[in-house]
Amino acid sequence: MSTQSEDFLETLERTHVVLFHDGNDETKKTEYGFIRKGLEKGEHCFYTTQKPQKILEEMKAHGIEDGENNEFLHIVEIPEKFEDYSKMILDKVEGLPEEAKIRVVSTHYFDFNTEEKTDRMAEIEQCVDDGFEKINGNFVCSFEVKQINEELRDRFLNQLLESHKAIIFQTKEKGTELFTLP
Repeated sequence: MSTQSEDFLETLERTHVVLFHDGNDETKKTEYGFIRKGLEKGEHCFYTTQKPQKILEEMKAHGIEDGENNEFLHIVEIPEKFEDYSKMILDKVEGLPEEAKIRVVSTHYFDFNTEEKTDRMAEIEQCVDDGFEKINGNFVCSFEVKQINEELRDRFLNQLLESHKAIIFQTKEKGTELFTLP
């Protein structure tokens, strides 16, 4: 059964989406449902993470079988530091045939505890957005809000809104809220 956020993502075309969440299970349903639907359509699906093996195990629990052997599923390990992160993602996308439809879920489980880190992440997101015309599909950037230092949170979330065209807020307490930006 699909979730409200999965259905929302299916209505979007070539959109840079930010997913703010509190780490609840609904977020994994959204991320993996988005990937599963893309795989069912024969689309190249990228999932960036710092923990590839853990993600493959979680994907199995959410209906994505044999992820390690699926030619359309690309698990991309994020470096522990931010250097060359956006270039790495765009280089992966660049290597696909132009007509290939893609989906990307990019997870960000770094501790965003300094202005330097939040500013750098905002720059990376803007870089991805600036090169978005090269991406034939949707790109979901997933951020667990509690990983962001409270003093920096409002500023950082506003920076992220500048480089995205749709927003999903998912919390256990308030459920799911969906927005598109002009």
